[in-house]
Amino acid sequence: MSVKLNNEIKNFWNLFLDKTNRVDSFKDYKIDAWSFGNTKELADELGALVMEGKKTATCSILSAYKGEEDEIPQVGRYSVLCDGDDKPLCIIFLTHTWICKYSEVEAKHAFEEGEGDRTLEHWREVHRKFFSAYEGFNEESLLVCERFTVVFK
Repeated sequence: MSVKLNNEIKNFWNLFLDKTNRVDSFKDYKIDAWSFGNTKELADELGALVMEGKKTATCSILSAYKGEEDEIPQVGRYSVLCDGDDKPLCIIFLTHTWICKYSEVEAKHAFEEGEGDRTLEHWREVHRKFFSAYEGFNEESLLVCERFTVVFK
């Protein structure tokens, strides 16, 4: 979920730029900040998995971007990942994106999402519950799948 930029997030971004010597090349970059899920608890839980190195992938339902198609994640973007209190955890870099049906998500992606026992069965169970909140969700619903790497903590 998108996070409103605050001074703490901006300062974290600027620290990333300073430490990586990217100040000049990113001077006009639009900072993107967000957290996982739709609750503080889920954002904290999934953010912790990223910080532990277990979570390197995520997905969202494509229909959630209706009317905001320019927000669909794109390879090559950097963003500030925040916890449930909108505090920055790390900077991630999006390395891969693809669209597939819910029913076509593979075990590798489920493992990379890092949740539970990391099996496809677990992934399907928790994501079916989560995506069922969206009207019209079914096994053929399209998902935006992402793979990322942490580039700054």
